[in-house]
Amino acid sequence: MTGPTAEAVLASVDEGWTRFWTALRALPAELLDLRVGEDGWTRKQMLAHITAWHDLTLDRLTEFDHTGTAVELPDASDAINARAARGAEGRTKGELIVAAEDSFRRLRREIVRLSDGQLAADGSWAAAVIASNTYDHYREHLADLDPRRP
Repeated sequence: MTGPTAEAVLASVDEGWTRFWTALRALPAELLDLRVGEDGWTRKQMLAHITAWHDLTLDRLTEFDHTGTAVELPDASDAINARAARGAEGRTKGELIVAAEDSFRRLRREIVRLSDGQLAADGSWAAAVIASNTYDHYREHLADLDPRRP
C-alpha cells in the first residue's frame, strides 16, 4: 500500500483549515460583501462555495466509505459553484461562518473514519478528493481573505 496516511491527511486538513479560519475570523465583517477582483465573487459567496464543497465531499466520502467505489460529482463544477454563490444571497456573515464551521466539523469526522487503505484505494481517490476540497482549496482562496485585496 502506498499513498498518504490518514494521520498525514488529517494533519494537512487541520493545518489548512486553521490558516483559512484564522484569516476569515480576522476579516472585518464589512469586507465580506465586497467582490474580490472586478468580476469575482464576494467573500460571502466564496465562503458559501467552500461550505458547498465541504458538504459535497462529505456526501461523496460517506458513499465511498460504504461502497469502496469512487463517487463522481453529481453536476458540473460550474453548476455547483453557481448554486453555492446564489446560496450566499441574503445570508449574514454569522450564518455563513456557522455553516462553514459546521460543514468542516462534519467533513472532518468522516475523514477521521477513513483508514490508510481507504485513502490509498482506487488510485488514492479519497485522498485526492480530500486535498482538492480542503487544504488545497483553502490555500486557493486564502488570498481572497486578505483585507488589502481589492
